[in-house]
Amino acid sequence: MKVAQRTERDPILDWPLADAYMRFALLALEEVAGEHGVQVILRQAGLAHLIGNYPPNRMEFHGLTYADYANLHRATIEFYGRAARAFGLRIGRLAARRSIEEQSALFGVAVKALRLMPLSMQLKTILTNMANGLTQLLRQGGYTTTIEIAEQDDAFILTWPHCPNCAGLVADRPICWIIEGGILEATHFATGGKEFAVHQIACRATGAPACSWQVSKTPTGG
Repeated sequence: MKVAQRTERDPILDWPLADAYMRFALLALEEVAGEHGVQVILRQAGLAHLIGNYPPNRMEFHGLTYADYANLHRATIEFYGRAARAFGLRIGRLAARRSIEEQSALFGVAVKALRLMPLSMQLKTILTNMANGLTQLLRQGGYTTTIEIAEQDDAFILTWPHCPNCAGLVADRPICWIIEGGILEATHFATGGKEFAVHQIACRATGAPACSWQVSKTPTGG
């Protein structure tokens, strides 16, 4: 697959990125690629200043941008090549697990309440809470985004027109696997360990106006 920079400037590249999101991504990447692998990827991404200097665990903005996150993502894809999707999903799941464990208040996650809900409502609640948490966080940085959760008979569709994974990038197929992995982990957590099929069905990198993911309502194997 081919991933490159857009010829025109993508305006969301200047949007702020919370310190904790970059930290969670780097810790997950280190777990997957190892310390040396992270160093190679950070240098390739133009982020060598983050080697051994990960941002703190705080949902605050201190200079990181969508451009930094997209550059990290692109460098990770180049590092893993054909295996990039599998590793991207794994990185996304590991990063989401840290986010849920360490920043659950942002997403309104109440485990006991979730587990008392019907399965479909568990999925809708965690997806809605994720969306609300991200929109509220960006609002703190002075930016407005919308993340829509549409319900179909057999699936939910999450749509985000300001996805940081593919900001400023062009590709010949959807590439936002880190977020896809994050959704996989969030739904796994919300339903007490069940797995659901998640597929990216639209991507800004391929020319779509927004990134979209389809989340099945039926557990795999069930």
